[in-house]
Amino acid sequence: METIILRGDSKENTRLLLQLAKQLKFYARKLSSAEIEEMGISISISEGLQSGLLDEKQKQRFLEELK
Repeated sequence: METIILRGDSKENTRLLLQLAKQLKFYARKLSSAEIEEMGISISISEGLQSGLLDEKQKQRFLEELK
């Protein structure tokens, strides 16, 4: 599976890309602002956890605080 994220300012071009995706049998949909923000936060957290800047105990404490 491959994932592509596109962002544009033109509603007409967005509509055309969604139509093309449908014709090519791709799953495609528009994301809400909240979904985009959540995705960005998730990516940032994942990158931070993998960076090695925190030891395991600090990572666990951080994750517990998120709950």
